[in-house]
This record gives sequence, structure tokens and C-alpha cells, in this order.
Amino acid sequence: MRKIFLASLLVGAIAGCDTGGPAGAVFIAQQVDFAPYAGWEKFSLGVAMNSGHPVGPQFGFRNMSPVGGAYSTGTILIKEIDVGDLPQQWELFGMTKRGGGYNGGGAKEWEFFTLSLNDARVPIIVSRGSNPSDQDSQGHGYAGSANGVTCNRCHGAVGTETTDYVLDPLMMP
Repeated sequence: MRKIFLASLLVGAIAGCDTGGPAGAVFIAQQVDFAPYAGWEKFSLGVAMNSGHPVGPQFGFRNMSPVGGAYSTGTILIKEIDVGDLPQQWELFGMTKRGGGYNGGGAKEWEFFTLSLNDARVPIIVSRGSNPSDQDSQGHGYAGSANGVTCNRCHGAVGTETTDYVLDPLMMP
């Protein structure tokens, strides 16, 4: 009886980590999921001019293309802003299509990340959630910010659902 119970728990846990497909699927990104970002499809997004992110040349990366006007569960989008000469000084922000009803009061289905690059240029998760709380090098906030800038404030604003909560025109579905 105990073996049957443990087997059913294992099957339930595996099913809960599904990374795409049917409605209700859930993807919970891990640090390793961000590692290959530099090899993904890349977009030059111009120079950020205090749009809630640091000022500097910015690039977008995505691990999969949208289908039917939306991104699938398991999609990872990265915005890299080159604010210094060394990659360790760059600001990295991520969005993952988590699914499963996550972030229902904001950018529905999306989880946000602040990331940093280590000496091997591997992204490290600094903070995550519907509004990560760490501040970047220029004081842009997220959650505890004095200026009120949060991921959901922009990405979850009324009308952004038409672009699957993606704000950069080149990366919109």
C-alpha cells in the first residue's frame, strides 16, 4: 500500500512539472534553464531610455517563438542591458511563461526574474516572483521601489493582455 501511495505521489509531481502543451500546464524555471540564453533567438531592442529598466543598449532573447498570438508555457524571455564594459555589470531581466494560473492579478501566467552573470557568463537568479524585490544598479526597483516601478505595473497594465504581456514590439507575439 505504501508503494502505491509513493508511486501516485511521484506521478502527480511529474505531471505538475509539465513544461508545455495542455491548458493548466506548469513550468517552474530553474537556474539551469537560463544558462543557454546567449544562443537563443536574439533581437536588438535599441537603447533603453529609463523605461523602468537601466539606460543602455538592450537585447532580447527568447527560447521559443510564439504560436497563435501567444507564447507557450515554458517560454523564457530575457532582456539584457549592457550598462558596463564587463558582462558581470550588465543587467538581466527574465520573464517565464509559468502557466497554471500564476500571477492572476498582473501579467497572467508570467513570472519575472532579476538575474546577474557570473564570471563564466552564466546567469544566476537573484530574485524571482510576480514582482522581484531586488534593485538593479541604477535603483530601479521592483516591489520595494521608492519610484513605484514593478514588473506587473508595466507588464500587467490594462491592454497588455493583447500582446501576451510582452512590451517590446520586436518580441511581441
